[in-house]
This record gives sequence, C-alpha cells and structure tokens, in this order.
Amino acid sequence: MGTALGRALGGAGYKIEVVVARHSAHARNAARLMGANVLSLTSTQVDRLNPGQLKRFESSKVILITTPDDAIDAVIAQLAAVFKARRESSKNIPRAARVALHVSGALSSEVLEGLREVGFAVGSLHPLVSVSDSLSGSRLFDGAYFSIDGDAAAKRVARGMVRVLGGKSFTLGAGTKALYHAAAVTASGHVVALFDIALEMLGRCGLTQPNAQKILLPLLESTVTNLASKSPPRALTGTFARADLSTARQHLAAIKSEKLTDALSAYRLLGKRSIQLARAAGVSRADLEAIEALMQETAGDS
Repeated sequence: MGTALGRALGGAGYKIEVVVARHSAHARNAARLMGANVLSLTSTQVDRLNPGQLKRFESSKVILITTPDDAIDAVIAQLAAVFKARRESSKNIPRAARVALHVSGALSSEVLEGLREVGFAVGSLHPLVSVSDSLSGSRLFDGAYFSIDGDAAAKRVARGMVRVLGGKSFTLGAGTKALYHAAAVTASGHVVALFDIALEMLGRCGLTQPNAQKILLPLLESTVTNLASKSPPRALTGTFARADLSTARQHLAAIKSEKLTDALSAYRLLGKRSIQLARAAGVSRADLEAIEALMQETAGDS
C-alpha cells in the first residue's frame, strides 16, 4: 500500500523526498518506483541521519505512515524521538505546515498522539481499495473512496491528496473505525476467501484451479454489476432468490458427500442471510421457511 500510494502521489505532482522501510532492499525498490532522487533509508538509519539526510527528512511537510498496524506504535515513538531532539528547529515551523497521516483502516488518528506532542497535526487516510501489488495498485485510487479523520489541518491535507488522486473522501462516526474496517474486510478479503472455497468445490468437479478461476470470474463480475445499480435484495439471484428447495437440498447433499467442511459452513451461514434478502425482495414466505428448515436440519453436519 505504501509504495502504491507514494507512486500515485508522485505521479500526481507530489514531491516524494524520503522513503523509509525496515529492510534496505525494500526501501531502495520503493524509492525507485516512486521516482528519481527519492532518498531511501532503513528504519535504523532514521536514528542517525547525516546533515543532508536530516535536512530532507525535516523539510517534508507530510509524513505518511503505511506500516502494519502492529508496528505503528514503535514507528510513532521513533519519529517522535527524532523530532523531539530537533524541537528547537521545529518551533519555527507552523504546526499546520507539518502533518502526519497513517493509512490504517482499523485505527483512528489518536494513535499518532506522540507526533501531535512534537508539533504535528495528525490524521488518518485509509484508501478503500484492494491493493495486492504496488504497480497495479497505484492505478486504483482514481475513483476510490477514502475514510479520513483527525485534526482539522491534517484532514485538509488528506482531502487535498484524495482530490488530486481522483478519489472521494468521507468521515466516520467516533469510535467506529474498527467496525468500518471489519466491514471492508468482509466485503473484500472475505470475498476472496469465499471465492477460494468455490474454487475448491470446482476442483472436485475435475477443473484445474486456473480454469475454475477463469470460469467463475465473469459470474463474480456480473454480481458486482448488479450491486452497482440495485440494493442487495434486488441484486440477489439464484437458488435462494427463487426459494428453490429441491436445488438447495441437492447442493447440501453434494457438499456433504465431498466432505467439504468449510464449504458446508459457508453455504449454510450465507444461505441464512440470503433467505433474509429474498424475504425482503418479496419471495414467498412459506417457500423460504421450507429452505430455512432445511438449513436448520443440516446444522449439525458442518
């Protein structure tokens, strides 16, 4: 995410001064992808910057922290110590001119309190996109939504970044960041896990994984297309949308015969939710109750 975001911001006109990573090879590769003359440093080098490095490090008006969540506290402590040691030179820089943003989806801006104490306006900027590699990922921000929070000055900077990237920003209710991120994981990461279960099922039908993936992708894309213009109850198609009891019974029997435990659990759990959606769409209550009873009968089989 860090390299993809830095690459996109660099392409949008932001000057990337310094890239810091835990390993030197990662830092050099990220710097190379972000453009010419980007200084690459390891996290250990930050504690012993030479005058030239220190000048570039301190001249950066925005620091983006794109580490895993578990590493943020250590990074904040390290950065706060560096800027605290330079407090005298920092005093001459208006607070609004120096901003720190993290890109965690689950954490609020309050985790950056250590940097606020040394003169930063702090905030969070989370791109609601699925980035699996830095090259293709850098092209995904155009049209994406970003959640932001934090100090007013930090939010202004974050909104400016989002606009330049071609995205749209929104804010969340206080204390809801973790639930928001769980929703994002459910809509994206868990869909990948569910897709993998479907690939396993098609594998038992004799298809190779590449062929199974090729076959299922257009189906998934058509579902996304439906959701782009319809509510979930109206976008639901297939067995549960038709309250097709005999087909659901065949599905369950086939999954159980192959001893696909994860598939059976997922089918039952999501089938329960699909029944709710079908009911909201106006499907016959009696027919849906029959499928619901079938699901309850198989509850002990997963």
